[in-house]
Amino acid sequence: MNTEGLALEDVSAGYGETIVLEGVGLALAPRGSLAVLGRNGVGKTTLLATIMGHTRLRAGSIRLAGREIAHLPSFRRARLGIGYVPQEREVFASLTVAENLTVAERPGRWSLDRVYDFFPALAERRHHRGNQLSGGEQQMLAIGRALMSNPWLLLMDEPLEGLAPVVVDALLAGLERLKREDDLAVLLVEQHARLALELAQQAIVLDRGAIVFSGPSRELLADPDRLGALISVGGRGDGG
Repeated sequence: MNTEGLALEDVSAGYGETIVLEGVGLALAPRGSLAVLGRNGVGKTTLLATIMGHTRLRAGSIRLAGREIAHLPSFRRARLGIGYVPQEREVFASLTVAENLTVAERPGRWSLDRVYDFFPALAERRHHRGNQLSGGEQQMLAIGRALMSNPWLLLMDEPLEGLAPVVVDALLAGLERLKREDDLAVLLVEQHARLALELAQQAIVLDRGAIVFSGPSRELLADPDRLGALISVGGRGDGG
C-alpha cells in the first residue's frame, strides 16, 4: 500500500519559455484531500497539468509514493495511479456512456457497476453517446472514467463549473462518499472556495504562480475576511 502520497518540492513550470509556477511545494497524504484555490490565471490548472506531465518542468521534484516522476511521460504517471478530470471534461462524443467508461478500465476496485452505483444518472444513460448528455452528466462521466483507471490519486479541475445547483449537490454528495468509502486521495481545483474547503481537509491558495497560504481548510472557513483577501486580486500580501 502507498504510504507516502504526493509531494512537490520547489517546482517551477510553465509552457514553452513562459514560467507559470515558481517554487511550489506541497504534500498530500494517502486518502488526504487538498483544495487548490485562487483567482483566475494564478496557475491552478497549470499545477494539475504539471503533476500530470503536460507542462515544461523548469526546476523541482515531483514524487508519487516516494518515486520521482518529474521526467516520466503522462501515460506512465497515469499507470502509477493518477486519475485526471480535466476542466474541459473531454468525453468521447461518439462513444456511449458505457464505452467511455470501459475505454479507461484497468483492474481494481472500480467497475462499471460501482460507477453506476455512485452516479445513477449514468446507469440510466448508459446507452447514450457522450454528445447526448447534459453538462452535469458529462462531468459525472469524466469523473467516472477517471475512477475506472483505478487511481489512488484523483486530480479534478473545477468539476463544479457551470453546473446547476441540483447537479452540484449530486456531485458533492458523490465526492463526500468517495472520501468515506474509497482508498483515494483527492486534489481539487475549484472556484467555489467554500464548497471546496468544506470538502477538503487541507488547502493551498495560489497567487501569481506561488503559494500564499497552506494549511487546514477549517482555518480559512473560520476567517471569511482572510479567505476573501487571499483569493482576491492582489491577495499575495495577505497569505501565510
